[in-house]
Amino acid sequence: MTVIELIVGTLLLIACILTIQFSFLIPRKKGLPVLMYHKILQAHPDGLTVTADQFDHQLMYLKEKGYQTIHFNALKNLIKEGAPLPKQTIILTFDDAYLNFLEQALPLLNKYNFTATVFVPVAFIGKTNIWDQGADVLMTAENLKQLALQHGIEIALHSFLHKSYGDLAISDMEEDLNNCRQTLEFYGVPYSKVLAYPYGGYPKKDPELKGQMISLFKQFGLDFALRIGNQINPWPIHQPYEIMRIDIKGTDSFFIFRTKLKKGRAKLFA
Repeated sequence: MTVIELIVGTLLLIACILTIQFSFLIPRKKGLPVLMYHKILQAHPDGLTVTADQFDHQLMYLKEKGYQTIHFNALKNLIKEGAPLPKQTIILTFDDAYLNFLEQALPLLNKYNFTATVFVPVAFIGKTNIWDQGADVLMTAENLKQLALQHGIEIALHSFLHKSYGDLAISDMEEDLNNCRQTLEFYGVPYSKVLAYPYGGYPKKDPELKGQMISLFKQFGLDFALRIGNQINPWPIHQPYEIMRIDIKGTDSFFIFRTKLKKGRAKLFA
């Protein structure tokens, strides 16, 4: 093997490694990125916790790059009108309705004039993340109402009991959605008919149950349902009940955040 062949081989190997680890040679994807957050805290980052400083840095980057946030209600109108997706459109979502959204995330969203959608596990309003055996406090009904009416934050559904829709029978899904509707209407909390699947789970490997679920969603008047997927949503959107989100972790470097924003995921096979 010549020196040139060795150099070329080494460069190809490096390119392959970078592509697998960081999607290096994967082109930027066009479409709608939907970012998924959970907790924003003045704390150590982890898989579910992005620090306030990290979030500030990320929002500053989005603002500098000309991104504009929209709600799912606006997305519904764009699709209905057959309109093109405005350049640099993005949706920011927050699962579980933690109180730290009000304390940490909202001031930063206001700072950069961004809005967001908060997905609420309705049975746990004003309680803690019992499904994780955790002690993180969730917002109260009054908190949610003020977010929607005074701050323009979109409230949506994260199921009733935070159970994976991949594990539920169709009757359980119907009960879950009805419990969400009845509870939010009882509290007078305005909400959009959008569901973020807990754990990203839905019956994608059971065509019959999935078909029943889609029929139920249409009967309920659900506009969208969100999985994870870690991809940019192609435009126009053809599968409204499989909107993909990009999981933003506190353990991600800023380089990884930028890569996810442009390509949906950092690692090729993640």
